[in-house]
Amino acid sequence: DAVGRLIQTTFPTGSTRAYSYGAYGQVTAERDELGRITRYEYDDDLHLVSRRINPDGTQVQYRYDHAQLLLTEIENESGEKYRLDYTPTGLIRQESGFDGRRTAYAYDLNGHLLEKTEFGDDGSTLITGYARDAAGRLLIKTLPDGLKVTYQYDRLGRLIGVDDGQQHPLAFEYDRQDRLITEHQGWGSLRYRYDACGQLKRMRLPDNSVLDYRHAKGGALTDIDLNGTPLTRHVYQSGRERQRQQGLLLSEYTYDDQGRLLAHAVGHQRDALFRRDYAYNANGNLAHIADSRHGQRTYGYDALNRLIRVRHSRDELPESFAHDPAGNLLMQDRPGPTQVKGNRLLMQGDRHYDYDAFGNLIRERRGRAQTLVTEYRYDSQHRLIGLTRPDGQTASYRYDAFGRRISKTVNGETTEFFWQGEHLVAESSENEYRSYVYEPGTFRPLALLDGKGPQKACPFYYQLDHLGTPQELTDYSGDIVWSAQYDAYGKIAALTLAGEDYLNQPLRFQGQYFDAESGLHYNRHRYYDPRLGRYLTPDPIKLAGGLNQYQYVPNPTGWVDPLGLSSNCPPPKKPGCEVPGGVSGAKVNDGEPRLPTTRSPPKDFGSEDKLDDHFQKHGSEFKTESKEEYLSMARFLVNHGTRIEYKYKGETRSGYLKLMGNNRKGEAKFAFLGTNQNNEITTLHAKSGKELWRTINGDAKDKTVRPAHD
Repeated sequence: DAVGRLIQTTFPTGSTRAYSYGAYGQVTAERDELGRITRYEYDDDLHLVSRRINPDGTQVQYRYDHAQLLLTEIENESGEKYRLDYTPTGLIRQESGFDGRRTAYAYDLNGHLLEKTEFGDDGSTLITGYARDAAGRLLIKTLPDGLKVTYQYDRLGRLIGVDDGQQHPLAFEYDRQDRLITEHQGWGSLRYRYDACGQLKRMRLPDNSVLDYRHAKGGALTDIDLNGTPLTRHVYQSGRERQRQQGLLLSEYTYDDQGRLLAHAVGHQRDALFRRDYAYNANGNLAHIADSRHGQRTYGYDALNRLIRVRHSRDELPESFAHDPAGNLLMQDRPGPTQVKGNRLLMQGDRHYDYDAFGNLIRERRGRAQTLVTEYRYDSQHRLIGLTRPDGQTASYRYDAFGRRISKTVNGETTEFFWQGEHLVAESSENEYRSYVYEPGTFRPLALLDGKGPQKACPFYYQLDHLGTPQELTDYSGDIVWSAQYDAYGKIAALTLAGEDYLNQPLRFQGQYFDAESGLHYNRHRYYDPRLGRYLTPDPIKLAGGLNQYQYVPNPTGWVDPLGLSSNCPPPKKPGCEVPGGVSGAKVNDGEPRLPTTRSPPKDFGSEDKLDDHFQKHGSEFKTESKEEYLSMARFLVNHGTRIEYKYKGETRSGYLKLMGNNRKGEAKFAFLGTNQNNEITTLHAKSGKELWRTINGDAKDKTVRPAHD
């Protein structure tokens, strides 16, 4: 408009999204591509959103502390309330969830978390303690059950060891450029080498199999070799993969002008084997899939873009869904009433669900008189450690210090798991050994290696849908050895196994592993039940994951949640892809070190001149006496600060924050590090007051730190 405010966006398809503004320049209405309008009302004094009115008439209300301009209460679409209380410096002191669960936090004078207390519905408490060094680094975490997790760092502040006292120690080694080169876990190690650009060049797996990665000059992946022989070949154009060679199969990908997958065709030499075509409606939701193997599927949505129906062209029964005002999924194919309270599903049809004092599902009762009972058991960190089925069969689970599942035992038979960061890369049991290879930087599986060691590892290849969910597994010659059809929320509706030795692979939605003993999907931080389309336990990151802490995703045809924390749209993100909760920032930073990864963190200013210039301007703010000390401080902040995302000249950039205390006005003062798209450090200086909040949030009144999730 005349004052430079965005009033309309027109997409390559011709559809438009429009915005209206009030007297103070705030967005008061947003009309999506289908003409549906979301309205916003604002607090007269604070000019902060006080009410969001959804296209279906439901609404979310927000209330604030007028002194600190901080969010203090959210009332969701069902009229339930989430309350937040803060310290004088703006840190969350206590929060009470929609289900009434209360958590309290205590901090030291520098704002570092010292203690977290969780209050159960029955009056019980779980207390976690945090002990830190003078730099604020976490040294010891004392769990509610008394177990201690210890963290070790080298002289440069890099994490080198974690020990949970349960015979699961972790160790990490780095090169002179701060790159992870070795990580040791219980029964093996991963080793890494990098090319001149810092990209992963070689990875040695626990069974000594070697993966070699090659990239084009622009950084695009071109080849992956397994033990010296070709595994996959890739061709990229304009940043998108156009072709992929997997054994004798060639995949070709077609995209629309918005970067969405339109077609995936798989062929063998000159013969076309199968093909999937995708179509989208005006506001970006998946509308149709034409699958040459399984027929056609058509999708329908409600006014809030939530899936409500799936129609199949063949004999499969249609799928129908409903949602309560707060976004809880209600399965329409199950006769009988549904009862939800505080987003906890209590009853659906003949199934009844019981929870412990902290909101974890502990019992499912079904059948006549609810005599078929499945029981779930959790540790003090709300991790599932055991279950008992109605037939008496049992399973138990163990985890490492980062909460990654390292083993499961089902009726006396144990499977052990091995991880690369957040990715499951190997599993071993008495009768089989498997490794998993992913598309670099993603949770999309690329290949399964069956067999242990370079001489036995036999590759099978994943064929995925638009979300990255496995549809087929093919061998080198192109024969399909495993294929599956899913319902909308990930439960397998039809499974086909072929070949001499049946190969039943367990990967499902991105980041999920199917447990045959329970029907659940292990999803890194939580367990997902595809029969219900929801998690068994509330989101450990609370509001930062959205308003409904049991919800899997708002829409399973366009969203994924690889970590079981917060859902997101796979790239390219369509307009309006933000979590439809309106709040994504109220999160307590416990200061736990991040898992070391092979993704190179920013570590340099790009040139000596830039480093010298910023040292001269800001070195005194950190009492550094040389530019080397100043650079070391920057690297420390990258390793131990809170990563955020912020806008700079229209670009989304990564930054890092660490609380330094308060300025003379009593405002929180942070060390702020900025980066650019070249993964270079652009600045390191102290920020506080309006300048800080304007930089990271674009609004001096928005005093919320929103941690980014890798």
